[in-house]
Amino acid sequence: MRNLAILLLGALLLSVVGVAQFSGEWTALISIVPSVGLEKCELTLRYAVDQNWTISSTSKFDETGLIDQSFGFLGMFGPVSLSGGISFNPSITETVEVFYPEACDVSPEQIQLTPPAYKEAWTKAAFTLAGLELGVEFHHWAYPYHLADVDKDGELEYYWPCCPPQTQSYTLITFFASLPPLGLEIKLADCCTGLSFSEALFSLKNVGLCCGLTYDAELYFTKAGFGYFETALELSLCCGISIEVATRFTVDYKQVRVTPKWNGMGQACFIVYGDLVTGEKLLEIMGLEIYGYKLRCDFSSCSYVELMTAFNVEKLEDLLGKKIFEEGEFEYWKIAFCGPGCCGGTYSLELAVFFQESGSLFGLTRIQGDLSVPVMLNFDLLLSLSTSLSGGTKLSVGWSFRF
Repeated sequence: MRNLAILLLGALLLSVVGVAQFSGEWTALISIVPSVGLEKCELTLRYAVDQNWTISSTSKFDETGLIDQSFGFLGMFGPVSLSGGISFNPSITETVEVFYPEACDVSPEQIQLTPPAYKEAWTKAAFTLAGLELGVEFHHWAYPYHLADVDKDGELEYYWPCCPPQTQSYTLITFFASLPPLGLEIKLADCCTGLSFSEALFSLKNVGLCCGLTYDAELYFTKAGFGYFETALELSLCCGISIEVATRFTVDYKQVRVTPKWNGMGQACFIVYGDLVTGEKLLEIMGLEIYGYKLRCDFSSCSYVELMTAFNVEKLEDLLGKKIFEEGEFEYWKIAFCGPGCCGGTYSLELAVFFQESGSLFGLTRIQGDLSVPVMLNFDLLLSLSTSLSGGTKLSVGWSFRF
């Protein structure tokens, strides 16, 4: 009944905003197998105050009801653009675990969320004139809503910056400037103890050298010191063919990317993930520890083939900051297609096959697919299917309606 009430509420809101000449999008996904239930429902409403200003509201639901509510605005004053937003936790009461960076030397702690609660607010102003862009962004979080993720068991985890555990808010102010090919970004942070330097990024983009050679570079610093240095060279050969070689050095690892490009066919990207093995002497490099690699070939903005292999799954996922493989898996093959739909719009299909070392036919563990098909110009049918060879199938259907 709760799921039905949420869907009816969405339909009612759509009928109201249709009369009021609002615009927006309604997306929902319902689990069919192994059990019936609402996975997610998101309703975004936008109202154009005039040709320069728009205000918006985004409501997110699951089977328990409204779980996130945010409001935003976007507008311009001549060469100055302004945007911002605020979000709230209306109903989540779970006990969550809060993690801190290793450099903080603070143990994770558990906290009970108590709704309704304010989560975060931000505002950004940018001035653009004759290629020059200057701006500032203010972002404020209430504890512990800085960064949230879901672990492999489906439990919420939060990540709080290097602030004392008792700190109830975190503020980040970002100043940015760009005048091609130069770029600069400086961040100042406040943990209720005073504003101080947090990090800085200096960049150089698309610098033409000679003989069809272009150069990119980035230098990143944090409060703790050096973060990384990345340099990239792209050489244009002939017939629309070029190759890019990029290397990123950090205090923990070295990453090398080789990207062949062909304007008439798309581009390929080969990324190696690893860590430098250093000796006791300054700048003494003993070798390179490889965690894995990824090979990807893009044919369009949403058509590609991708292969990822992990030699050390745990370190690779820590390096990328996200959960990719389930227990025992070390590799996946992924392919995606897109194209014009029969009723307007664009269809998209993404298929992924995951593998383990042994214990199943060809090492296959599970197959995952996501399909979006336009039924009308403003209505897409969504289908998500995940099948594990060890048993267990998950099937979800939904829609995306734009108005």
